[in-house]
Amino acid sequence: MIKATTALNKICALKKRIWCLQGSQGAAKTYSACIIIIDLLAQEKNKEYYIVSSELSKMRDTVLKDCLNIIDQLGIKCKMTGIDFGSPKIVFPTGSFIRFIGLDKDDVGKGLRSDLVYVNEANKINFESYRELTSRAKRVIIDFNPNVEFWAHKEVIPRDDCDFLKLTFLDNEYLSKEETAEILRYKTKGYNDDGSIKSEYWANKWQVYGLGNTGGIEGVIFESFKEIDQVPEGARLLGHGMDFGYTNDPTAITSVYKYNDSIILDEEVYSTGLLNSDIIRLCKQRSIGTALYIYADAAEPKSIAEIKRAGIRVLPAKKGADSINFGIGLMQEQDIIITKRSKNVIKEFQSYTWAKTKTGERLNKPTDINNHAIDGIRYCIMELFGKPKGVYHVS
Repeated sequence: MIKATTALNKICALKKRIWCLQGSQGAAKTYSACIIIIDLLAQEKNKEYYIVSSELSKMRDTVLKDCLNIIDQLGIKCKMTGIDFGSPKIVFPTGSFIRFIGLDKDDVGKGLRSDLVYVNEANKINFESYRELTSRAKRVIIDFNPNVEFWAHKEVIPRDDCDFLKLTFLDNEYLSKEETAEILRYKTKGYNDDGSIKSEYWANKWQVYGLGNTGGIEGVIFESFKEIDQVPEGARLLGHGMDFGYTNDPTAITSVYKYNDSIILDEEVYSTGLLNSDIIRLCKQRSIGTALYIYADAAEPKSIAEIKRAGIRVLPAKKGADSINFGIGLMQEQDIIITKRSKNVIKEFQSYTWAKTKTGERLNKPTDINNHAIDGIRYCIMELFGKPKGVYHVS
C-alpha cells in the first residue's frame, strides 16, 4: 500500500506546466514524483513520459527501482524491457509508457516530443541539455538537492509557468529513524548550542540536506560523502593510492575498497618527513602493496623504482591531457564512504574546491591545496575505473 506523505500531498497541489522540486535529503521528492507519474500513466491512454538523469547506471538503482517498487505495490501489470541492460522502458496497460534516459548513454537529440519529462537531479546536467529535453514537453518536473545555485534558479524558477516547491525531511513522515538521526547529525556537527557556527562545512550540509536551502559553500568539488565507523566485513580491497610528499606536504596512502555499489576510502599513511625507506617499512607493516597495487604519481620515478625493488607492488599512474579533471569526474561518479579514522582524508574532501580568478569567477580546475590524499585516490580510481586517451602505466 502506498503511503501518502506530506511531500506527496504538497506536490499534488501544484498546477503549472513546470514543477520545480528543491529538497533536502530524505524529503521523498523523487519517490513522490514517481508515484504521481505512475498514477497518471495507469489512467491516461497512449501518453509518452520520459525520466532523465545524468547517468543511466545510477538511475537503475534509484528512480527505476522506485518506479518498479510502486508498480508492484499498486499491482499494475506492465510490459518491461531493458530493465537490466539497455534503455529501460515500462509500458502500461493503457498503452502509455515511461522511457528512462541516461545522458551518459542516450543521444536524445533536440526537441524531444513528449507528454511529460521528469529530470531527476537536474543540477547534474547542463542547461542546454535541459532546454533540448523539455522545450516540446507538455509538462515538466525537475528535482534537485540545492548544493549551490545553478541554472534552475535563474532560468526556470522565475518563469510564470513554474511552480516552485521546497521540501525537507520533515515532509516525509515515513523516513527511518536511522536516516533522520543522520540528517540531524549535520546540525549537531555544524552548530554550537547557541546557534553559532562550529563547522562551516557541516553547517552548510545542514542547510542543504537538512533544511533544503541553497548551499553557501560555493565550489566544493565533493559535495556529498558519507562516513562509516570502519571498513565493513565483505568489502573488497581494490588497491591503494599514493601521493609523495616530504617537508611541507605529507606522503599520503589511502586504501580503496568496493562495498555493494559504494567506494570506501581508508586512510593508511598521512605524514611529512617520510623517506622512501620509511614508506617501505610502513607498507610492509600494514600489508600495503603486497596483494594489490599501489598507484602513485609518475612524477617520482626514482622513488617508485626504489619502493618496487623492496618488493612492494607499485605502479606509476601516467597523466594524459586533462587527467586531473578526468579523475575528479570519475571520483564524483562514485558513492564515496570514508572511514571515521581517516581524519585527513575527510578534511581534504570537505575543503577541496574549484579555483577562482581574481574577480571571483570559478575556473574549471581545482585549487592545488588540500589534495594530497585526494591526488593518490584519484590515481587509483583512474586506474580502476577508466583512463583517458594517452594515459597508461608502466610496470
